[in-house]
Amino acid sequence: MVENILYIVAAYLIGSVPFGYIAGRLNGIDLREHGSRNIGATNAVRVLGKGWGIPVFVMDFVKGFAPLLYMKYHLGGDLTAFTPEQMGWFLGVMFALILGHTFTCFLKFKGGKGVATTGGCLFALSPWVGLSALLFWIGSMIVTRYVSFSSIMAGVGMIAAAAVELAVMDGSCSVADGMVLGLLAIILILVTVKHRANIVRIMNGTEPKAFAPKN
Repeated sequence: MVENILYIVAAYLIGSVPFGYIAGRLNGIDLREHGSRNIGATNAVRVLGKGWGIPVFVMDFVKGFAPLLYMKYHLGGDLTAFTPEQMGWFLGVMFALILGHTFTCFLKFKGGKGVATTGGCLFALSPWVGLSALLFWIGSMIVTRYVSFSSIMAGVGMIAAAAVELAVMDGSCSVADGMVLGLLAIILILVTVKHRANIVRIMNGTEPKAFAPKN
């Protein structure tokens, strides 16, 4: 138990590394004072440009993907064989990674919106779930061009894909399956809450769209 608690603490600290903030500081800019005032990859692209924003996204993605993939194989690699206790520790590491990014201890618990790190975690959880979330995001972006709304739709896609995959693999909903779907629902709520200001701006017609020409 002590070892697993240390994994969760380590996961939170890894998730807390604020790559967007670091990239901004390397350019003499505090991202918390520019654009949407967020340290995530979207604001990094908006303020610093793609040359810095894309690497920020990649690093935020990897800090979710690599530690959770390690934990997955540390516990045996087959999610369908996890006991409820093993699944609990695995999901604890996943949630700690995401919480670290959204509430980083290095910036007074104010971080990004969790999308890139969640994406990394999803691909470690299941490539099918991760790919489905990505396709939902792309489809929503094509239709709306709102990054924030598309991120929420990706969350809807991840839950739908996970429900289908778990039903196909197990044939019925086990305790461990319910734990997975429960955590994904919590993550969707967290992502939605973190985007509440964006949602208000969309409703007011003031949210900038991706690929829109700058005035």
